Amino acid sequence: MSDCNCNQNNAQDESTHVPNFTAVGFAEGSSHAPALRSNAAGAPNLEGVEALKLSVCVGASYNPTTNQICFSVPIYGNLCITSPIHIPVGGQLKACAQTCGSFIPTGLKVTIYLNGNPIYSGTVVGRC
Repeated sequence: MSDCNCNQNNAQDESTHVPNFTAVGFAEGSSHAPALRSNAAGAPNLEGVEALKLSVCVGASYNPTTNQICFSVPIYGNLCITSPIHIPVGGQLKACAQTCGSFIPTGLKVTIYLNGNPIYSGTVVGRC
């Protein structure tokens, strides 16, 4: 993707991305920013949860009609963002997400990867 300038597409420097856990394993991530729309009907169901730390990478799909990238995160459900760039046919999308907060999560941050390159990082639920 030679015409991609990720800094112009709301992706920030590598230190602000959720790590691609499939490549680096489960190391600590860092902070994120903008919020996005959730299809998960509000807040996650954390009733009875006394502690939670979630780090996950899941496949994502792109709907060119709506320009939405959608993915499903365990506990949080289905989430979608508006794609910051055009996704080519056959592009491989992955969403890596991580909870933020100490024992009880205050938010969920995500980085979207296209063919292994980050194209978006942001807070999808709550605040980080």
